[in-house]
Parts: sequence; structure tokens; C-alpha cells
Amino acid sequence: MTIPLYLHNAYLKEAEATILDVIKENDKKWQIILDQTFFYPRGGGQSTDQGTIFTDNWKGKVSQALLKEDKIVHYVESDQPPSVGTLLKMVLDWDRRYLHMRLHSAGHVVDFALYLMGYSPKLLMPLKGDHGKKAVICYQGTIDKDIREELEKKANDMVAQDLHFSFRLTGYEELKKETIYLQDGLPKNKPLRLLTLNGVGSVADGGTQVNQTSEIGKISILPVERKDGMTFIHYRLI
Repeated sequence: MTIPLYLHNAYLKEAEATILDVIKENDKKWQIILDQTFFYPRGGGQSTDQGTIFTDNWKGKVSQALLKEDKIVHYVESDQPPSVGTLLKMVLDWDRRYLHMRLHSAGHVVDFALYLMGYSPKLLMPLKGDHGKKAVICYQGTIDKDIREELEKKANDMVAQDLHFSFRLTGYEELKKETIYLQDGLPKNKPLRLLTLNGVGSVADGGTQVNQTSEIGKISILPVERKDGMTFIHYRLI
């Protein structure tokens, strides 16, 4: 199993790893499996990490990482493959990662804000989120009133309070007991964490998050979309 360093320290930017396997895609693309990694594999609404891996005489560009069974596969661009068993260094594209951390945490703040406002999960049940360029959280259910301004104010109040995010690895049964709600279809092939926003509550999460809400910056709630019994909360950072 590839050890997911990002679950324990989302702020790790450089580390070492050993190559477990190399699979050729074509003359300049390789699938590389490491014994540990801080490259977040695309999933859970969060985009893949990118960066570089290298040795003294070899270098490759990590274009994406994907989780396959219990292994994190790095898709690497390089003229030549590295050798299995080689110790290499990893360097993360930190600007990209940190933006995704802020977007992901902003999504949780929006969701927690809806909970504090009394709308989630009774009236709006969270289903899934996409925390990329067009960030959105999808809810089952609708409400008649326009909550855009109220939600934006509440979310930014929580950002200004500089609340602390904490997490711990746990099992499914504990998640059912401790979380505000538990979505259907949680992945069974990746570690699950209990993500807690101090003074607010806990939810299940497997991505990377900032430590403090103040790191997120200002959140803008875009026009709320309702369609076929669903509510779509679009948001962005400004």
C-alpha cells in the first residue's frame, strides 16, 4: 500500500520515496508507484496534485495521480523511466495544492454555514461537491427563499473567526456516530477521516484542508441553482 502522506500533513512540500513499480504507457509517459507520496490523487471533488520527482540523474513531471485499489499511481512525463527500487525526491507544485486546499476547505465552510443556519441536512442533504475551477456543492432538496446573501455572510463570518480544522483517521462506524451527516457511497478503497471544525461539528473527509478558516480568504456565493429537486450552491474565492 502506498502511504498517503497528505492525509497526515497537507503542508508537506518535499519528501523522499522509493519506487515500487514502473509501467510504460508510451515512449515518454510512465505510471510510477511509490511506497509513499504526498501527491493527492484526484477524487472526492478535489483535483489531482502535480509536481516533479527526481534522482541525481533522472527527472520526471507528475501530471496527475490516481488511486487504483490500494496504490496511488503517478502519471509521469519523462524521456526515460527510472529504476525500480530507486530512492527519489518529490517536490510538490505548492501553489496549485494550496489553492485546492483553500477551495476544498471553503466548500466545507459553506456546508457548515448551511448547517448552522438550519438548512442542512434536514432540508438540504449534501450529496457531493466539486472543489475545482467551477466549485459547487450539490444537495438533495430545495427551499423556497433566496439564501445567497445570508449564506455568504455566514460563511465569511466563520472565515473571519479563524476557526480551527482538525482531523483523525477513523472507521465507518465511528463516522456514523460522530458526523452531522454521512453521505451514501463513501469510497471503500481509501482511508476515511473525521474532519472537525472547532465549535461547529464534524463530517467525513478524505482530501487536503487548511488548518485555519482565515487561510481561505473571502468566499463569494454565486446565484443558487435549483433543478429537479436538487440545489446547487456555486461558490468561488475572491
